[in-house]
Formats: sequence, structure tokens, C-alpha cells
Amino acid sequence: MRLANVLVLADSAFPAGTFGHSFGLETAIVEGRVTGAAGMRAWIYSYALHALATLDAAALVLALRDGVDAKALDELVSASLVAAEVRAANAQLARSTLDAYEAMGLSSVAIEAYRASLCADGGHGVHALAIGLGYAAAGVAWPDALRAYFSSTFAALVSVGTRAIPLGQRAAARLLWELRPLVEEAASKAERVSSVDDLCAQAFGCEIDAMRHAELDGRMFVS
Repeated sequence: MRLANVLVLADSAFPAGTFGHSFGLETAIVEGRVTGAAGMRAWIYSYALHALATLDAAALVLALRDGVDAKALDELVSASLVAAEVRAANAQLARSTLDAYEAMGLSSVAIEAYRASLCADGGHGVHALAIGLGYAAAGVAWPDALRAYFSSTFAALVSVGTRAIPLGQRAAARLLWELRPLVEEAASKAERVSSVDDLCAQAFGCEIDAMRHAELDGRMFVS
């Protein structure tokens, strides 16, 4: 049953609409800096190792492994996100995820406390925290939850490439297969977090892409 739980929560389209966010990747594609699988791989590597692993995923580890309060982590992660569209995407995905849990009947004290914090003025919304709490409520060990989070995120980003480049299905499948080592590398990096003072993001190129995304004409993706 735990494997079935992972398969549902790790679906790149969970909650519905996840594929509508590019987190700046669309900018790099439209401006011609990412034109195929090799460019996609490089962009995803930078984003995974210098943003997700050290910020979003590290917060997931602190919440699930160390029991750090999700609301406090939410505030720190949200304040560290430079691009307004990325903050908005995180908030939307977090709320959609929590709404999906309610529809599924998946609940825990931690989930309900985080939901309450998002309903209050101080709550922002961080997808990694919302999905992490769901994995915990579903009985999934935090190391597995962490790796599932990276895997689903990479799948969502590759889906951006299949539509925006466009990247062919075979090329996309090969890229996903080649990204398997990155799941472990990024997870291992996130696991090195020891306190909230370690949270940071230094994927500057990806952050600039995310900030410039709002200026694109005819965007395919929300963020």
C-alpha cells in the first residue's frame, strides 16, 4: 500500500495542473538558450542542485526528519524566493495539494495545522512542505518522500520541454531516464541540511529566467 501511496503522490500531474508551471524554464526556451535535451538537462541540474536541494527540499527534510514547524519553514522559504511568480506558483501548488488531500481523506495533525496557517494572514504556501506532509501522513519514510519529490518535479519540468521546445516523446523519455542519478545527488545534498540557517538558493540564472517570465508574450505556462 505504501508503494501505491507514493505512486499517487509522485505523479507529476498531482495535484492537477502541476505541469502548468515552468519556474522560469519557459523563458530559457523562448529566448533560445535551451533548445533540446542537453540544454534541458543543464537547466534542470542547476535548478535542482542550487535551488530545490538547498531550499525547498531542504525545508522538506527539516519538516519531516527534524520536526521543524512547517509554518516557520514556509515563511523562510517564501522569503527566499526572489521571483514573485515562483512564490505565487508555490502558493497555488501548496493550496491545491492540501485541497486534494481533503478530497482524498488524507489528513494529519501537521497537515491541518499547515492548512490553518495558510488560511491566516501569515501563511504563504510552499509546495515541497505540503507534499512532504502528505507523504508523512501516507506512511512514506522521509528519504523516500524526498526522492519522490525530486522525481515528480523533474518529470513536470521535462513535460514543459515536450510542449515548449517541443521535445519529442522519445527524447523526453531518454532525458527522464538520464535524470535518475540527479534524483539521488539532489536528495543527498538536501539531506545535508542541519538547521534553518542552511536554507539558501543560488541558482541565479534560473531565478533571472523566472523573473523575466512575466515579460514573455504568449506564454504557455503560468510561471
